[in-house]
Amino acid sequence: MSLADLDRWKPASVRDVAAAAANRANHFRDIARSQRAIVASLVWRGVSRERVVAKAREIGTDLREHADECDQTGREVLSWASQVESIKAEWTRIQRLADRWGITIDVATETLECFPSADPEEGAEDERHLQIVHDAIVDLLRQADWTDRHLASAVARSATAMADGESAAAPLTPDSAQRQNQIASFRRTFGRDPLSDADWATAAALDPHSYDPKNDGVDATVVVARIKPVPGQGVVRTNLFIPSADVWAPALESPLFTGQLMPYDNNLGDNRGFDPSVVPEASRVSIYTDFENGIIVARQNPSVNADTGQVRAGTPNISAVQQANGAVLLRYNAADPFSPGGERVAKAVPFSVNGTLGIRPEADGPRVGGTVTSFPALEIYSDRNGTTAPLLQSWPSLTADASGPLFGLLPHKDVGDPTVVTSFTSVLPRFEPPQLGPVHGLAPAPSTPPIWIVPPENFTPFGPATSAEVPVVRVHTPLRSDEFLPSR
Repeated sequence: MSLADLDRWKPASVRDVAAAAANRANHFRDIARSQRAIVASLVWRGVSRERVVAKAREIGTDLREHADECDQTGREVLSWASQVESIKAEWTRIQRLADRWGITIDVATETLECFPSADPEEGAEDERHLQIVHDAIVDLLRQADWTDRHLASAVARSATAMADGESAAAPLTPDSAQRQNQIASFRRTFGRDPLSDADWATAAALDPHSYDPKNDGVDATVVVARIKPVPGQGVVRTNLFIPSADVWAPALESPLFTGQLMPYDNNLGDNRGFDPSVVPEASRVSIYTDFENGIIVARQNPSVNADTGQVRAGTPNISAVQQANGAVLLRYNAADPFSPGGERVAKAVPFSVNGTLGIRPEADGPRVGGTVTSFPALEIYSDRNGTTAPLLQSWPSLTADASGPLFGLLPHKDVGDPTVVTSFTSVLPRFEPPQLGPVHGLAPAPSTPPIWIVPPENFTPFGPATSAEVPVVRVHTPLRSDEFLPSR
């Protein structure tokens, strides 16, 4: 891709393709609804009517599937439109930087020119500025070329989906390979096919395949553990996602003189806000606590280095304990697989996404709370009784832009109901020998005896979803010496 191509890139045109796909989807859904209304108004009875109704249902299903295909490809194109806008914004920044330093960028010949200075020191500074602009342009063109290839694929899929009389190759149709992969993943864990809403939610989380083109077919890493089921509590979906289109990620191999505060690469984010209908692949880390089937599924989705085009999935460290009442306490730690020194170093610092989350079943639905890093965004939803309810939504505290990981991974914050986590701690009396008083008598005993606050430590680590033996989360019974606590 050339600088001239970059100048001609129009995000609005890309968005027009996405809008056309969405309009096409609405058109086919309208036809399906109209056909259903016509069939419902038929007045005759008998075998012929039954055949007509059956055929109409078949056609209606095809129309809705085609609409779903158009919707999916439209969303793909729209996501790449945001990436194009990000690249165009960076191109504008580079041009302004060059202009400030008196550097002319010839788009046609892709050369840089700077008015020569007679002063040696100023000349050396000009050379440094030229190198910075040159390196920035090279990096941007590499990112633009990678984006252009994936965008072209998405546009081609969109054109196919909108073609009359043809079936699109989009992966997200009900009878697609994705659905078959979900069934196979669920069957491998439970020995049966998914049936209920909870089954299908867990099947989607268990399926490691990537369907978003940006992930280039790299699988997610999925780990699991079994818990005691709590019927009626449904599935609690926890998603940790990056709101921006991309983020800065520390990289030791970056040039030292790029004008940046520190060397970094650009990693793709999830580019979204809170969304109760989001799929497991659309977050950095997703944790599904399925109280119906008695399992917790955690997955770390692939990370994409937009500068190099590399795609890699990290391995999350997840562990849990459970109380007899069904409450679950989770610890999680997940790092960028491109982190300098590797994931293990990043998790140990910790320069990672980590925290503690508790989920407590109650009569009116689960309650959640815990301590999490200030970045990324966190959303938790409860799927039960055919409805979805938001339990917690927490936006990054410091910044939600590209600098989020640099400033938001070290500080932590409390979220949700604090009593959920504290209900797992043990309260024990602390023995202290009597102290002599001022006249060598015994000092009066304190009105409130000293106590120890002891958090649980017997967490069960999760294992690979493909393992023949799934770990079973230990049952934790906190000790409560209430008689030593002050009366209320």
